[in-house]
Amino acid sequence: MGNFRQQWGNAATPFNTQSLSFEQKFLKEDNENILAIGVSMMNDQTMNGAFRSVYASGTLAYHQNISDNSNFALGFLGSYNNRRLDYSKLTFGEQFSSGGFDLALPNGETNLSNLKPYFSLGTGLMYTYFSNYNDFILDIGFSAYDINQPRLSFLNDENNKLYVRYAGNLNAQYYPSEKVRLNFFSVYHRQGIQNYFSVGGSIGRNLGLPDHEVMTYLGAWFREGDAVYPYLGFSWDNVQVGLTYDIVISKQNLGPVNPQVFELSFVYTKNKRSSIYDQVGCPNWNRIVRNPTSGMKFR
Repeated sequence: MGNFRQQWGNAATPFNTQSLSFEQKFLKEDNENILAIGVSMMNDQTMNGAFRSVYASGTLAYHQNISDNSNFALGFLGSYNNRRLDYSKLTFGEQFSSGGFDLALPNGETNLSNLKPYFSLGTGLMYTYFSNYNDFILDIGFSAYDINQPRLSFLNDENNKLYVRYAGNLNAQYYPSEKVRLNFFSVYHRQGIQNYFSVGGSIGRNLGLPDHEVMTYLGAWFREGDAVYPYLGFSWDNVQVGLTYDIVISKQNLGPVNPQVFELSFVYTKNKRSSIYDQVGCPNWNRIVRNPTSGMKFR
């Protein structure tokens, strides 16, 4: 899976975020229980690349059937996170001279180089119900991130730590026919005093081409206090792409420049089975869990 997001590209310096992830099952196809591992990388930069964050994560999840119509999943996440400033792209007041800014002069901000990489841990639980005819699926999940509360400080302040982030989600999929697929998704996040929810859905339509499974998706999501973002998706057999664009409804749209945000996602599934449940009918998670109103990015 790949994803590209640009936030506020028309207002000051944009946030550019790229991510790449991979997941693989390790139990046989005829085994009803599933063990899977995943890896992901994300690069986030702003201030014309002067400030950059890099995240590398590994995940482990196990799904255990508990009845003919339900299963229970337990997952773990470990993430290495590194943030850096590129001084060559910044100027400071101490570097201003009669001839303008002289980057050869000391910047006087030695503390900015003291931000150390950190490691964070997360875990989550999920319950899944599926109907007897496999035309309805319901997921209910709860997760916690940064549970080890890593320290983040330019000044080596032991008390400056990340709050534990909690998330809950409800996801439903309904397949009234072989040609129509309905998806509903909602998520709630809380970290410290920051909290918000996002909710939305999409409808997928099989175009019925011979020898190929071709789907189009149309939907929209609402992010509390921030934006409504329509979603347009298209899939051809093993490949699916999606595009979203923010329609800002917060007070940000009252300024002289209406901030623009768009996101492009790509999903490739190798050896995809013919099951309709292998489709992805919602925008990428990166889109859903980012809150530009507060300026806080939930990974």
